[in-house]
Amino acid sequence: MNKLILRQEVFRKTQELIDKHGPRLAGTKSNLSAADDLFLDIKSFADHAHHEDFHVYQGAFLGWIRILVFNFVLGTVFLWIGYPWVTAILALVSVLILYIQFILYKPLLDRFYPKRQARNVYGVIEPEGEVLQDIIISGHHDSAHVFNFFIHQPNLYNLRTTGSIGLVFGLLSASVLLYFLPNMPILTLTIQILATLAILLVGQMWFFYSKKGTPGAGDNLVATMIAIALGRHFAELKREKKGLKHTRLWIVSFDAEEEGLRGARAFAKKHQGIFKKHPVYLLNADCLYDEKELFFLTSDLNDTVKLDDELTSDLVNVASQLNIPTKTQKLAFLTGGTDAAELAKIGVKATTLIGMPWTNSNRSAVYHTPNDTVSHVHPKVVEDSLNIFYHYVIQKDKSVKHPSIPQQ
Repeated sequence: MNKLILRQEVFRKTQELIDKHGPRLAGTKSNLSAADDLFLDIKSFADHAHHEDFHVYQGAFLGWIRILVFNFVLGTVFLWIGYPWVTAILALVSVLILYIQFILYKPLLDRFYPKRQARNVYGVIEPEGEVLQDIIISGHHDSAHVFNFFIHQPNLYNLRTTGSIGLVFGLLSASVLLYFLPNMPILTLTIQILATLAILLVGQMWFFYSKKGTPGAGDNLVATMIAIALGRHFAELKREKKGLKHTRLWIVSFDAEEEGLRGARAFAKKHQGIFKKHPVYLLNADCLYDEKELFFLTSDLNDTVKLDDELTSDLVNVASQLNIPTKTQKLAFLTGGTDAAELAKIGVKATTLIGMPWTNSNRSAVYHTPNDTVSHVHPKVVEDSLNIFYHYVIQKDKSVKHPSIPQQ
């Protein structure tokens, strides 16, 4: 495998797609057109290629944010007019919506938002022999909304987001306290004043994200192009009679990852039957910016979904053989999720390779901003990702055993 040629291909095609389609928010024409171009690219080398449409409810995933702000302000008003039980109900509703919509990524609010078309694309390269396992290499092609908090005072991001959520819990606790201790005027006035002051912080969340989308190079078009470059390479090996023997390779680009993993969820639902026939491994990638920050996820979806320890261990070992420093890491609470979560839910052995720090207090400076361009993706992180995934697939194919043949 010529890493330099594949790396150049990844960067060239990423830039071409960004130049042609610009930001690609899920549910927009530009994103559907980008998916069509990716489909044609995959079709040019895969044994068979497909695009699968589904519906996304545009804006629903982040809808909980403004509900949180509205309920907080309204709840504070009810504190002042002497109805703390109403405040408690409003705060509790905010907490439940936060938990269901953002922590678990459930479609609680979807029905209240405009229904739009979205499109997954994928191709399959069949092995030379009998299929004994499936390996999926994936990224996502939709880009994110610009997060204003990452542009303006990014060093305060954690305070402004996690702090605001903490204040909602504080309002809930304080309103319950006032309900059971109604005849304490000093306590009541103190809580009323503190809640009013807290609006200054919570209210900023109304402007958390912009209607504009990012170019979405590192998050996450580069990962899709890595998958396609590897797919093309394995297809060439197959034409040369040097292809995979018993591994069916899937090259997948998900849509609507930034709308709560809806594309990966639709893909998992569509293919869960076939994925029960053989062992299936998902090599997903997201936010590849810096080779010094490479790690494999061992959990996902705000640390609520367990990923496969054996897979991540094998990948770290492959990276070590290639002298590429990597590690494993859980996905921290309140930091979101990746497409690997939806495949893991149906039994796929899954992980995501990430190339940036992943905490609310420390992420790439260009993440979810207009500066998410190819110039901020390190060439070495693309080379390393190609190298790890390629050698893992080769080693995994060589080690697969037919279930009817006793293993030594």
